Amino acid sequence: MMPVKRLLIYILLQLTTGWLSAQVYHVGDLYTADDGSQGIVYYLLPDGSGWVVALQDCLSAPWLPNNTATDIPNLPNVSSYAHVYLINDTAGYSNTQIIRAFLGPNALVAAHVVDFEHGWYLPAITQLNILFAQLPIIETSLNAAGGNSLVSDFYFSSSECDGFNAWGVSFTFDSLGAPYSVNSGSVVPYPKEVNAGVRAVRSFPPPQNTYDTTLTYLWNTGSTEPHFHDVPLQTTTYAVTVSNAYGCTNTAAANVTVIDNNPQVIYDTICQSATYENYGFTISAEETAEAGEIIRTQTVTAAGCESEITLFLTVMPNDTVYLEQTANQSFVWNGVTYEESGTYTQYFNNQNGCDSTVILTLTLDGGVDPGPGIEPDTIPFGENDSLFLYLPNAITPTRNDGLNDYFCLPEKYKPLLSSFEIKIFNRWGTIVYRATDKNFRWDGRINGKIYFNVMYNYVIFCEDIIGRPYILRGFITVL
Repeated sequence: MMPVKRLLIYILLQLTTGWLSAQVYHVGDLYTADDGSQGIVYYLLPDGSGWVVALQDCLSAPWLPNNTATDIPNLPNVSSYAHVYLINDTAGYSNTQIIRAFLGPNALVAAHVVDFEHGWYLPAITQLNILFAQLPIIETSLNAAGGNSLVSDFYFSSSECDGFNAWGVSFTFDSLGAPYSVNSGSVVPYPKEVNAGVRAVRSFPPPQNTYDTTLTYLWNTGSTEPHFHDVPLQTTTYAVTVSNAYGCTNTAAANVTVIDNNPQVIYDTICQSATYENYGFTISAEETAEAGEIIRTQTVTAAGCESEITLFLTVMPNDTVYLEQTANQSFVWNGVTYEESGTYTQYFNNQNGCDSTVILTLTLDGGVDPGPGIEPDTIPFGENDSLFLYLPNAITPTRNDGLNDYFCLPEKYKPLLSSFEIKIFNRWGTIVYRATDKNFRWDGRINGKIYFNVMYNYVIFCEDIIGRPYILRGFITVL
């Protein structure tokens, strides 16, 4: 399996020793803005930022002035299913700005009745939908804070459906009069010229942390700052020791688990007509009946992270080699003595580990000096006496693990060649490496620098031990 890129996690590790935190909010908390306006937190993002809904309703207003239906330029029309893909939608502010600019300053419409100048705006379709999904929590908090109930027939969003309709969220009591309908939060189009409820929202930033600068910090990374940024490529434990001026110390640690969920690429080989079962892939013998390359992609889930895996499977050929030999009264081949002319077959593993069928046509002539016989290691492998050299298709010099660091010719091929030259080209056809020595070793370095995740093409010009010339082509990826 080829190494794959790791997910780069941006970490701000803040252990509680010596750490003073600003306000951390939860859904249902009362939020007070710098200008004194208040709302209830109804959605939180992973960094601690989120959205709040105003305590009070704004005026009821149409989305556009009465008896108008206009498709506002620069405002995207959102389909009824778009909110499913916009869970982190924060377009409400920009939507409100576009609507207000288009209508001018005096129109008494939904986008104008919100206190936009102090950061409140008309929510986008997803923001409003999530708000009504949180009704059981938000209503209780609104009542406790003295705000107005969210229960209404309809609330407008800032998202446009088309020239005639805007999107909003419907709300109705169910047949039993329960306070929260099973239909609450359903997104429906609504005529732009009809009055509807307007509920303002606003976003708030993540909490800002401060640190006690009278303390000293020492991390197991060597850092002496109160906090630091790191990009771990594997699961890592971070620890910090904090000391005060009197020599008192305390230690805290946290383990950061890195899950690989970047697209992964696997390169593997298999012989013809063999079943492949590895890395979660299953490929039948019928699919591998022909030599060549098979590409498969699948999505796997591990520890809650989805990852797309692509398999590049090279199907190695099962060789058939035809030989002709003339000998005296007998002939020895791979330990077997043949005393009659004829056609004989033996089976070997070729240089890629696959089946190799060697068919020998033997002619015994008493006037011919007997030869030494044929040994398996001297058989020219490949169909129709062609030569196959299977070289690695990737190297990993950047991993610093001492493994697979060089592109080179495997030792088993060197005795088969009498001359050798390799040229390696970049994607633009420029030669970046050349060697005439069978013992060459290339670590992907070009002018002293390694460019990783780059594929190169190569051409090999060579002759076998009996002088037959070959031109072999392939690719190598530096990871």
